[in-house]
Amino acid sequence: MQDLQQWAEQSKSSKNYKDLTLETFEAAPQWLAERRVNVKWKPLSVSSYIERKSSICLRVRQITESPAVASLSDVPKVVQSLNQLTNSIQNQHSPHLRPFVEGQIQFVGYTDQDDKLQAMLNLKKRKNVEIGLDQITGLIWVFFIGNTSSLMDLGQEYKWCPACNTMGSTWCGITCITKAVSGWYVSRTSVQLGEPNGNDGTWTITGTKCAAIKMMTNIDHALWR
Repeated sequence: MQDLQQWAEQSKSSKNYKDLTLETFEAAPQWLAERRVNVKWKPLSVSSYIERKSSICLRVRQITESPAVASLSDVPKVVQSLNQLTNSIQNQHSPHLRPFVEGQIQFVGYTDQDDKLQAMLNLKKRKNVEIGLDQITGLIWVFFIGNTSSLMDLGQEYKWCPACNTMGSTWCGITCITKAVSGWYVSRTSVQLGEPNGNDGTWTITGTKCAAIKMMTNIDHALWR
Protein backbone atom coordinates (compact mmCIF):
# COMPACT_ATOMS: atom_id res chain seq x y z
CA MET A 1 0.00 0.00 0.00
CA GLN A 2 2.90 2.34 0.64
CA ASP A 3 4.01 1.88 -2.99
CA LEU A 4 0.45 2.47 -4.19
CA GLN A 5 0.15 5.65 -2.11
CA GLN A 6 3.35 6.93 -3.70
CA TRP A 7 1.99 6.04 -7.15
CA ALA A 8 -1.25 7.91 -6.42
CA GLU A 9 0.66 11.02 -5.43
CA GLN A 10 2.75 11.02 -8.60
CA SER A 11 0.22 9.71 -11.13
CA LYS A 12 -1.55 12.05 -13.53
CA SER A 13 -4.60 9.78 -13.64
CA SER A 14 -7.97 11.11 -12.52
CA LYS A 15 -8.76 11.28 -8.83
CA ASN A 16 -11.68 8.86 -9.23
CA TYR A 17 -9.42 6.28 -10.92
CA LYS A 18 -6.74 6.58 -8.23
CA ASP A 19 -9.30 6.34 -5.42
CA LEU A 20 -10.89 3.26 -7.00
CA THR A 21 -7.48 1.60 -7.42
CA LEU A 22 -6.53 2.23 -3.78
CA GLU A 23 -9.88 0.95 -2.51
CA THR A 24 -9.59 -2.19 -4.64
CA PHE A 25 -6.17 -3.10 -3.27
CA GLU A 26 -7.16 -2.26 0.29
CA ALA A 27 -10.05 -4.72 -0.01
CA ALA A 28 -7.94 -7.47 -1.63
CA PRO A 29 -7.72 -10.76 0.30
CA GLN A 30 -4.47 -11.58 2.04
CA TRP A 31 -3.47 -14.34 -0.40
CA LEU A 32 -3.73 -11.88 -3.30
CA ALA A 33 -1.85 -9.18 -1.44
CA GLU A 34 0.99 -11.67 -0.88
CA ARG A 35 0.79 -12.80 -4.55
CA ARG A 36 0.26 -16.42 -3.52
CA VAL A 37 -1.97 -17.49 -6.39
CA ASN A 38 -2.54 -21.22 -6.76
CA VAL A 39 -1.65 -22.42 -10.26
CA LYS A 40 -1.33 -25.73 -12.03
CA TRP A 41 1.22 -26.12 -14.81
CA LYS A 42 0.59 -28.78 -17.44
CA PRO A 43 3.02 -30.09 -20.10
CA LEU A 44 2.77 -28.59 -23.55
CA SER A 45 -0.35 -29.60 -25.42
CA VAL A 46 -0.45 -32.27 -28.09
CA SER A 47 -0.42 -29.55 -30.73
CA SER A 48 2.73 -27.96 -29.31
CA TYR A 49 5.58 -26.96 -31.59
CA ILE A 50 8.01 -29.33 -29.88
CA GLU A 51 5.76 -32.33 -30.37
CA ARG A 52 4.92 -31.45 -33.99
CA LYS A 53 8.63 -31.36 -34.83
CA SER A 54 9.35 -34.72 -33.19
CA SER A 55 9.48 -38.14 -34.77
CA ILE A 56 8.13 -39.65 -31.56
CA CYS A 57 6.91 -38.07 -28.33
CA LEU A 58 6.00 -39.67 -25.02
CA ARG A 59 4.53 -38.25 -21.86
CA VAL A 60 5.67 -39.58 -18.51
CA ARG A 61 4.16 -39.43 -15.04
CA GLN A 62 5.80 -40.47 -11.79
CA ILE A 63 3.41 -42.89 -10.10
CA THR A 64 5.38 -43.79 -6.96
CA GLU A 65 6.15 -41.26 -4.26
CA SER A 66 9.71 -42.41 -3.64
CA PRO A 67 12.49 -41.87 -4.36
CA ALA A 68 12.62 -38.09 -4.49
CA VAL A 69 12.69 -36.41 -7.88
CA ALA A 70 16.12 -35.27 -9.03
CA SER A 71 16.77 -31.64 -8.14
CA LEU A 72 17.05 -28.96 -10.81
CA SER A 73 20.84 -29.09 -10.61
CA ASP A 74 20.71 -32.80 -11.53
CA VAL A 75 18.70 -32.31 -14.72
CA PRO A 76 21.83 -32.11 -16.95
CA LYS A 77 22.87 -35.52 -15.57
CA VAL A 78 19.42 -36.93 -16.38
CA VAL A 79 19.69 -35.61 -19.95
CA GLN A 80 23.20 -37.02 -20.26
CA SER A 81 22.00 -40.46 -19.15
CA LEU A 82 19.08 -40.24 -21.58
CA ASN A 83 21.47 -39.39 -24.43
CA GLN A 84 23.69 -42.37 -23.58
CA LEU A 85 20.70 -44.72 -23.35
CA THR A 86 19.28 -43.46 -26.64
CA ASN A 87 22.50 -43.89 -28.59
CA SER A 88 23.08 -47.33 -27.06
CA ILE A 89 19.60 -48.41 -28.16
CA GLN A 90 20.09 -47.04 -31.67
CA ASN A 91 23.52 -48.64 -31.99
CA GLN A 92 21.95 -52.01 -31.28
CA HIS A 93 19.14 -51.98 -33.85
CA SER A 94 20.62 -49.57 -36.44
CA PRO A 95 24.40 -49.26 -35.95
CA HIS A 96 24.78 -47.57 -39.35
CA LEU A 97 22.92 -44.44 -38.22
CA ARG A 98 24.81 -41.40 -36.95
CA PRO A 99 24.51 -40.83 -33.17
CA PHE A 100 22.04 -38.36 -31.74
CA VAL A 101 23.65 -35.05 -30.80
CA GLU A 102 22.74 -32.33 -28.33
CA GLY A 103 19.34 -30.80 -29.03
CA GLN A 104 17.93 -33.81 -30.89
CA ILE A 105 16.81 -35.49 -27.67
CA GLN A 106 14.44 -33.25 -25.70
CA PHE A 107 13.35 -33.57 -22.08
CA VAL A 108 10.79 -31.10 -20.70
CA GLY A 109 9.26 -31.58 -17.27
CA TYR A 110 8.17 -30.24 -13.92
CA THR A 111 7.12 -31.48 -10.49
CA ASP A 112 3.44 -31.24 -9.62
CA GLN A 113 1.75 -30.32 -6.35
CA ASP A 114 2.57 -33.80 -5.00
CA ASP A 115 6.27 -33.38 -5.87
CA LYS A 116 6.02 -36.00 -8.62
CA LEU A 117 7.58 -35.66 -12.05
CA GLN A 118 5.47 -35.04 -15.13
CA ALA A 119 7.50 -34.81 -18.31
CA MET A 120 7.57 -35.00 -22.08
CA LEU A 121 10.38 -36.76 -23.98
CA ASN A 122 10.92 -36.25 -27.71
CA LEU A 123 13.19 -37.33 -30.51
CA LYS A 124 13.41 -34.55 -33.10
CA LYS A 125 12.96 -35.38 -36.77
CA ARG A 126 16.38 -35.80 -38.37
CA LYS A 127 17.30 -35.09 -41.96
CA ASN A 128 18.44 -38.06 -44.06
CA VAL A 129 17.36 -40.55 -41.37
CA GLU A 130 14.44 -42.91 -41.93
CA ILE A 131 11.87 -41.72 -39.43
CA GLY A 132 10.69 -45.24 -38.60
CA LEU A 133 14.13 -46.17 -37.25
CA ASP A 134 14.10 -43.26 -34.82
CA GLN A 135 10.60 -44.28 -33.77
CA ILE A 136 11.87 -47.76 -32.90
CA THR A 137 14.40 -46.09 -30.60
CA GLY A 138 11.59 -44.07 -28.98
CA LEU A 139 9.42 -47.14 -28.46
CA ILE A 140 12.27 -48.86 -26.65
CA TRP A 141 12.42 -45.73 -24.46
CA VAL A 142 8.79 -46.50 -23.64
CA PHE A 143 9.71 -50.04 -22.68
CA PHE A 144 12.51 -48.92 -20.34
CA ILE A 145 10.47 -46.19 -18.62
CA GLY A 146 7.15 -48.00 -18.42
CA ASN A 147 8.48 -51.49 -17.74
CA THR A 148 6.51 -52.73 -14.73
CA SER A 149 7.75 -56.32 -14.95
CA SER A 150 8.31 -58.04 -11.63
CA LEU A 151 11.61 -59.59 -10.51
CA MET A 152 10.54 -62.95 -11.94
CA ASP A 153 9.51 -61.71 -15.40
CA LEU A 154 11.56 -61.69 -18.58
CA GLY A 155 13.04 -58.28 -19.21
CA GLN A 156 12.54 -56.92 -15.69
CA GLU A 157 16.09 -55.55 -15.57
CA TYR A 158 15.56 -53.33 -18.61
CA LYS A 159 14.36 -50.21 -16.84
CA TRP A 160 15.38 -46.57 -16.56
CA CYS A 161 13.73 -43.89 -14.44
CA PRO A 162 13.78 -40.22 -15.54
CA ALA A 163 12.52 -39.10 -12.14
CA CYS A 164 15.67 -40.15 -10.29
CA ASN A 165 18.04 -41.14 -13.12
CA THR A 166 18.19 -44.78 -12.09
CA MET A 167 19.05 -47.72 -14.33
CA GLY A 168 17.41 -51.03 -13.44
CA SER A 169 14.36 -49.49 -11.75
CA THR A 170 11.54 -47.15 -12.67
CA TRP A 171 9.00 -45.18 -10.65
CA CYS A 172 7.32 -43.68 -13.73
CA GLY A 173 4.62 -44.68 -16.18
CA ILE A 174 3.78 -43.73 -19.76
CA THR A 175 0.53 -41.78 -20.25
CA CYS A 176 0.66 -40.98 -23.97
CA ILE A 177 2.70 -41.80 -27.09
CA THR A 178 2.40 -40.05 -30.44
CA LYS A 179 4.48 -40.42 -33.59
CA ALA A 180 4.81 -38.47 -36.80
CA VAL A 181 3.14 -39.99 -39.83
CA SER A 182 6.08 -38.98 -42.01
CA GLY A 183 9.12 -36.79 -41.96
CA TRP A 184 7.52 -34.13 -44.18
CA TYR A 185 4.15 -33.56 -42.50
CA VAL A 186 3.05 -32.51 -39.02
CA SER A 187 0.15 -35.00 -38.84
CA ARG A 188 0.53 -37.48 -35.99
CA THR A 189 -1.01 -40.69 -34.74
CA SER A 190 -1.26 -42.26 -31.30
CA VAL A 191 0.64 -45.41 -30.42
CA GLN A 192 -0.62 -48.04 -27.97
CA LEU A 193 1.85 -50.32 -26.25
CA GLY A 194 0.82 -52.57 -23.40
CA GLU A 195 -2.47 -52.31 -21.52
CA PRO A 196 -4.15 -49.23 -19.99
CA ASN A 197 -4.06 -48.98 -16.23
CA GLY A 198 -7.31 -47.32 -15.19
CA ASN A 199 -5.99 -46.44 -11.73
CA ASP A 200 -3.52 -43.74 -12.75
CA GLY A 201 -3.92 -43.24 -16.50
CA THR A 202 -0.64 -44.97 -17.39
CA TRP A 203 0.06 -47.99 -19.58
CA THR A 204 1.14 -51.29 -18.05
CA ILE A 205 3.96 -52.87 -20.04
CA THR A 206 4.36 -56.35 -18.63
CA GLY A 207 2.86 -58.86 -21.04
CA THR A 208 5.77 -60.81 -22.51
CA LYS A 209 3.30 -62.59 -24.83
CA CYS A 210 2.88 -59.34 -26.74
CA ALA A 211 4.88 -59.53 -30.00
CA ALA A 212 6.10 -55.93 -29.75
CA ILE A 213 7.30 -56.39 -26.16
CA LYS A 214 8.99 -59.68 -27.11
CA MET A 215 10.87 -57.83 -29.86
CA MET A 216 11.97 -55.12 -27.44
CA THR A 217 13.10 -57.65 -24.86
CA ASN A 218 15.23 -59.40 -27.49
CA ILE A 219 16.82 -56.09 -28.49
CA ASP A 220 17.44 -55.23 -24.84
CA HIS A 221 19.07 -58.61 -24.19
CA ALA A 222 21.49 -57.93 -27.02
CA LEU A 223 21.91 -54.32 -25.94
CA TRP A 224 23.13 -55.07 -22.42
CA ARG A 225 24.76 -58.45 -23.04
